[in-house]
Amino acid sequence: MRSPGRVALGAATAVLLAGTAACGGSESGSPFDSRGGDTAPGGDAFEAVAAAAETTQEVTSANFEAVMSSPQSAGGDLEMTGSMSWEPELAMDLTMSGDGLAAAPGMPAEVSVRWVDDVMYMDMGEDFAAEFEGRNWMAMDLMALAQETGDEAVADAMSFGLDSANQDPAQQLALLLESPEIELVGEETLDGVEVSHYRGTISTEDALENGGGAGLLTEEERRRLADAMGEQGIESYHLDVWVDENDLPVRINQSYDTDSGPVEYEVRYSDFGADVTVEAPPAGSVLDFMDLMGELESGMDLG
Repeated sequence: MRSPGRVALGAATAVLLAGTAACGGSESGSPFDSRGGDTAPGGDAFEAVAAAAETTQEVTSANFEAVMSSPQSAGGDLEMTGSMSWEPELAMDLTMSGDGLAAAPGMPAEVSVRWVDDVMYMDMGEDFAAEFEGRNWMAMDLMALAQETGDEAVADAMSFGLDSANQDPAQQLALLLESPEIELVGEETLDGVEVSHYRGTISTEDALENGGGAGLLTEEERRRLADAMGEQGIESYHLDVWVDENDLPVRINQSYDTDSGPVEYEVRYSDFGADVTVEAPPAGSVLDFMDLMGELESGMDLG
């Protein structure tokens, strides 16, 4: 059963890091007016996105549908749908599918995923459970995994990915506010709703500079963002945001080129404020990924 374990690591990492480098958070309040007025690049668009970011700060949960398109070497295409809350801590209940999973022997075509208490649980299916005494859920504590590897780059990327800001649409809007210029692409209709479409680009230099944007990223978060971009060979991110009449982001797109090829990540939000309750699977049905890898490496059978 070596394949399911290793595939699960790649799949879980892909889900976690789909927007890792592109998102950063801060608990510094709401300094959204730090670059406003007619003298600001893209002034009106900046103010509109800033208003949406401030409104979205008051929201802590939503339902979502997401699609990540990437080369097979970078994880392949994945589709995710479910619900999540990001305050007071990240909790997610979702279903994941796509050729990034289907191409792996032994991996279910669809995988149920729960994220709770900073641990990702993946339902590996009946074949996996038959191999491991009925334990169909694999638990992945990516922080512990990063620490275990001792790889500074992996540790930085995965630790940063655990921050709930990576799933918080308000912080994704805050990232757009770091762009030197925000453009109003136009007014559009999305799923029958009138929306405003905004666009911006963030380079490595933008990530490191402190003062041009909304001031929501700390110096440490900027360093992590720049490091993550460098690790993946990313020179710049292109962000598109669609905001409805209630100043809420109903769609966010990220696209960027990596050393492995182009990546695009799209997420659509609905039912902001939805009630989200996520519980860890029963302990008897869970196999810890680190235990699995240790047993596989030692060549012994679990049990």
